[in-house]
Amino acid sequence: MEGMDPLRIGETIKIKRIQKRITQTNLAKKLKISQTHLSNAENGRVMLSLKALLKLRDIFECTLDELVDPDRFEKKKERVIKIQTRTLQRVALGRCLRCISKAGRKRYTKITGQD
Repeated sequence: MEGMDPLRIGETIKIKRIQKRITQTNLAKKLKISQTHLSNAENGRVMLSLKALLKLRDIFECTLDELVDPDRFEKKKERVIKIQTRTLQRVALGRCLRCISKAGRKRYTKITGQD
């Protein structure tokens, strides 16, 4: 797990744990690790095993990327949202253009440069 920031991963785990309203003790039991080890992981002092991260993925109902590289995950999510938004805008525009007259479409194309 080279190149991963244990502190950033720990912060993400802590945030997700709090959002799910799970105590450190209960989460540690589910992961079959000590509460101290979980605390150390949340504070970036130790790295959890891949097995523990996979269990966390299931508990938090998220992706492994979301846990180990939240910044990259957010950027990827933003790109997907932008693409989806552009697609929806094009679909809506296409529907609008079908509703207006042929002369209206020509004026729209002339003004905006879009078909």
